[in-house]
Amino acid sequence: MSACVDHIIIAVNDLEAATRDYALMLGRDPSWQGSHPEYGSANTLFKLDNTYLELLAAKGAGWAGDRVTQHIADKGQGLMGLVFGVEETAPFLAQARQAGLEVSDPLAGHGLDLAEAEKRSWQNMVWPETAARGIFSFAIRHDDPNALKPAPIVGSGPCTGVDHVVVQTSNTQASKDFYGSQLGIRLALEQSRPDWGGDMLFFRTNHMSIEVIGASKFDAELDHLWGLAVKTDNIETTHARLVESDVAVSEVREGRKPGTRVCTVKSHCLDVPTLLVEHLAS
Repeated sequence: MSACVDHIIIAVNDLEAATRDYALMLGRDPSWQGSHPEYGSANTLFKLDNTYLELLAAKGAGWAGDRVTQHIADKGQGLMGLVFGVEETAPFLAQARQAGLEVSDPLAGHGLDLAEAEKRSWQNMVWPETAARGIFSFAIRHDDPNALKPAPIVGSGPCTGVDHVVVQTSNTQASKDFYGSQLGIRLALEQSRPDWGGDMLFFRTNHMSIEVIGASKFDAELDHLWGLAVKTDNIETTHARLVESDVAVSEVREGRKPGTRVCTVKSHCLDVPTLLVEHLAS
């Protein structure tokens, strides 16, 4: 059974300020604000059409809080992890282990909302970070997939979903092994594009892509989770809202992919290189 991109983790210094900035950029209020008491962390979640974005901050003692603290000390706030969703644990574990992934049995986890009135629970399956060449990642199965509600729309031209997340690597074969063979995600396209930075792999799942850029100039041992592209149905409306809200943003331009229009977000994006994308109707 193939995995999907369940959510993308962004490590942040100040969760309250980061939540305000991201809500303004996305044009949506949070789906969830809460904490992981046993993990030493607090979070804000924005559920979009195809995945959700998690802003994660340290709060007290625990492995997740320690990880956020170390990530920010080493790299600053920004993209920290990819979490892969599965519908059933047993078939996923069988496939992944057969393909050579050293993945644990399911481990129970839960989170509480800010009022400690609501609880979400899940099963995590973890593997060594060497599997993704240093990118923090694991698999998750939510006990109630509908417990997290869509992020309420509060602005015109809201962001609707994630278009792609960018991974930089010096070893595209390792990416094929991990994302393709072990996680079962479809490699939709592979091409050499020196003008885009190197060899391009596009792993396609849940109406988004993991875009892997392979080049010898990148770290020989470690991959890097680099940037994010988010979708909008009307980029002109989104652009106008951001400009009016004093969010720094480039002019709208034609995208590299035919039939797209894009602009670059330069503030309120939590130090994540961020592109807004509209796919034009054919």
